[in-house]
Amino acid sequence: MFYFEIAVTAQSVILGFACARVLHATPHLFFKLCDLKIYLVWYVLCLHILIAFWTTINITKLADYDFLDFVLLMIYSGVSFIMCDSVFPSNSDKIISWEEHYFAINKIFWVCNILCALTLIIDIEKSRHIALGEDYYILYFIGILPWIIYSLIAYFYQKSKVQWIVLILLTVNYTANALSTFLNQEAKF
Repeated sequence: MFYFEIAVTAQSVILGFACARVLHATPHLFFKLCDLKIYLVWYVLCLHILIAFWTTINITKLADYDFLDFVLLMIYSGVSFIMCDSVFPSNSDKIISWEEHYFAINKIFWVCNILCALTLIIDIEKSRHIALGEDYYILYFIGILPWIIYSLIAYFYQKSKVQWIVLILLTVNYTANALSTFLNQEAKF
């Protein structure tokens, strides 16, 4: 078994649990009339999981994949699971007000976003920049820096309008990243 297969298997298990949380909550979201914020979070988390799965393909381009690379991948996947589990817990069917639930857990959601972005920065600088090519720094300006800024703003400003604006910007950012990945047919991050 090659390191790629081990990494993909481990990541698949963890992200599979994250995906299960999102899918478990889906009927409870769409059969109730929920706040639009939670639908945006649902969409962002779906794209987050899909992009995380797809970018694992870049591991095959790394010549010196080591234990730290594996640990960073597991941290990223684990934080992604915590993010999905906090927003869509196992008792999603018992949530009466999704808006109240969102404001109760949104700091965890935003901290998880920041941790994912920081883990990704470390991973890119350590070894993935080789797979991404010489223009990898563009990822910082297009994807990672806005992701961190949006998350910090949303963490520190808990007003409903600020949350709306940040979630819309995050949704646009994730959609653009997913479309870019799709159009390039290469995993960029």
